[in-house]
Amino acid sequence: MQRRHLLKTLTAATAAAGASASAVWTSPFAKVWHESFIKHWQDTKEYTLAVLEAMPPEGFDLKPNPAQRTFGEQLIHLARANAGYFSAFGLLPPPEAPSATDKDTARKYVTASFDYVSAVLHKMTEKDLLRTDLGKNNPRYPAHSGTDLYMRAYMHTAHHRGQVVVYLRVKGITPPAWKFEPTVV
Repeated sequence: MQRRHLLKTLTAATAAAGASASAVWTSPFAKVWHESFIKHWQDTKEYTLAVLEAMPPEGFDLKPNPAQRTFGEQLIHLARANAGYFSAFGLLPPPEAPSATDKDTARKYVTASFDYVSAVLHKMTEKDLLRTDLGKNNPRYPAHSGTDLYMRAYMHTAHHRGQVVVYLRVKGITPPAWKFEPTVV
């Protein structure tokens, strides 16, 4: 029930914010960069979910090395980090991370995490993007800018998705192909 409520809230917030957020961008570069990121975020969501779907349910417990997370744990970690990065903006509450790492749970949470980031992105203004005080209360990291958090989330996702692609290879599964289309906004 909480997920349905969260999805309704995110959908409403995205719809309401879409028109207003686009009107407040004064820097053409910042606006284009933000809009380009939104499109690339959708591409990375689709590819991450394709990689997730390529692994059969019994492979979510695969741990190629004792020091590594399982396939399912890596995906939950990837999604939790995305929600963490974008919750620093304080614009929407992040989805709750699950304790289970099976395929169905991972799929739902990974999807919710990407959708959460998309909702935050659509609600953001130029002022949010250019902030330099994000995460200042986190003792592990110094304050970040909005652009830092965009890039951290994108790079972190690529890093861990690259790891789980190797997990697919360990199981003899050919990973899905990455699609990259230039973004023109």
